Amino acid sequence: MIGEAGGQAGGQAGGQPAGQADGGLDLDGLRRVYGTPGHRLFYTLVCRRARHWGWTEPGQSQWRCWRAQRQLEGVLGRKLALPPGSRVLDAGCGSGVVARRMATRFGLRVTGVDLLDFHVREARRLSARAALEERTTFAWGDFHELDLPDASFDGVYSMETLCHAHDPARALAEFHRLLRPGGRLVLLGPAAVPPEEMPETQQALLGPYLDDMVLPGARRYTTRTLGGLITGAGFRLEEELDATRYYLPTTEALYAYFRVPYAVLRRLGATEHWLGLRSTVEMYELRHHIAWMVHTAVKDG
Repeated sequence: MIGEAGGQAGGQAGGQPAGQADGGLDLDGLRRVYGTPGHRLFYTLVCRRARHWGWTEPGQSQWRCWRAQRQLEGVLGRKLALPPGSRVLDAGCGSGVVARRMATRFGLRVTGVDLLDFHVREARRLSARAALEERTTFAWGDFHELDLPDASFDGVYSMETLCHAHDPARALAEFHRLLRPGGRLVLLGPAAVPPEEMPETQQALLGPYLDDMVLPGARRYTTRTLGGLITGAGFRLEEELDATRYYLPTTEALYAYFRVPYAVLRRLGATEHWLGLRSTVEMYELRHHIAWMVHTAVKDG
């Protein structure tokens, strides 16, 4: 489904279905994760509204996290490898930071969809401020099932959002349907190593985090199986890159920045309002058991 935020879609007010607790879409959970004031403040002030990690080249300073985020966006644009004017779907667009970067730096025409109405409103407002309404459009939509014609796009990307999919295989099949023959898919994001390769102490830390952050997709694939899901959806896998060494400097820097503030919040019992900080501090213990992957694939004709 895709619709105007605040309109009607799927028979629900606001164009949004109610949250589900049956293993399907957990919209209430996602609202809780991304809608808490602390979480939104973290992404606004610390990440300049971006909701993704960063890419640091060997020899670069790990402390320049904003530069690392811009460099990761550059990696995405180069992996898409599409000419200016190409139509691209941003699956899980957040406030549209990446979409605007793809439009301004690579000349792409980006349609962003997101499950959260406040993300869509913010994305539209910021694109209007940047005079990018003609090159970026945003709507509420569940990327498992979008009301768009077959072969609507030249490219599809997911910047660290497939981990939120309750059915990654279904989402990948939808991406395949929406791409024209020859269209390109780029997925960037984390994947855990198989459970048998992770100590029980780390498994015990990871499980509650995935539940609290509403990351069911991260339970349904690992570093070993995500490539198979992509090819199973009909794609030809062009590249499966373990990019962890480029992501780890951001992990190290954010942990150093926020471990003390987070310790204070834990003492005050207020961590549930600061889930962004939890990602940077508690998950630091898992840095050697989580890989950051970049998958590039093609829909053959």
